[in-house]
Amino acid sequence: MVRYYKKSLGQHFLIDKNIAKKIIKYARISENDIVWEIGPGSGILTEQIIKNCNKLIAFEIDKQWFDFLKDKFTDPKLHLINQDILKVNFTNYAKHEKVKVVANLPYHITSPVIFKLIENRELFSSITIMIQDEVADRIIAKPGCKDYGRLPIKVQFYFEVKKLFTIPPHLFKPKPKVTSAVIQLIPKDEIPKIKNDELLWNIIDYTFQHRRKMLRTSLRTYLDKQDYQVLIENSTKSQIDLSRRPEELGIEEFIFLTELVR
Repeated sequence: MVRYYKKSLGQHFLIDKNIAKKIIKYARISENDIVWEIGPGSGILTEQIIKNCNKLIAFEIDKQWFDFLKDKFTDPKLHLINQDILKVNFTNYAKHEKVKVVANLPYHITSPVIFKLIENRELFSSITIMIQDEVADRIIAKPGCKDYGRLPIKVQFYFEVKKLFTIPPHLFKPKPKVTSAVIQLIPKDEIPKIKNDELLWNIIDYTFQHRRKMLRTSLRTYLDKQDYQVLIENSTKSQIDLSRRPEELGIEEFIFLTELVR
């Protein structure tokens, strides 16, 4: 059977076993671990994970590659799920043990998958994923960098993040036009306390939609007139500088700003 690579699903499969082994080494998978793989494709990572884990749940949206994997692997440790990862209810597959995630993520769903992993972060002990190199640089960006924004703030708020190594295009089939990178996310033991996390992320989202504007300008349209005046008065007393732009603020400053707005 001829198997096709679907551009619509962003399929660029790793073909180098040494890189696959390197990823598994960084993921530190042991015989007691439950692992989830997102988008196993042709199974090059799957093969290495099965050798080291206790149980592997692999989510593959493409029926032709799902059938290919069913034929290729007979190991009872592997549980294949033919479903879109963005529609999966994670709690249906998580038991009492923490899960390690390993994935070569399709470029076009990188951010939605990461945000979904963040929402379900209590399920995971580590997340080791291959993504586009420039997205990896965004995720590790610090305040003041042009890449700094909603994605790095949210990831770094909940996880310790490391960019591990890059992978050139020729080690994939079909060959992508960009370099890939492997990053690892480890949930933080402690995160800053927030009294209203929904408000915090709303303010971050809104101000970064107007990232070239000073905070006092973007917040003028976010708040009603009376609340805005109170904010200006309190910001002067608290010495927070609303002439700065959102990309200049660290997460602790956003939390402080949220408390003023609240």
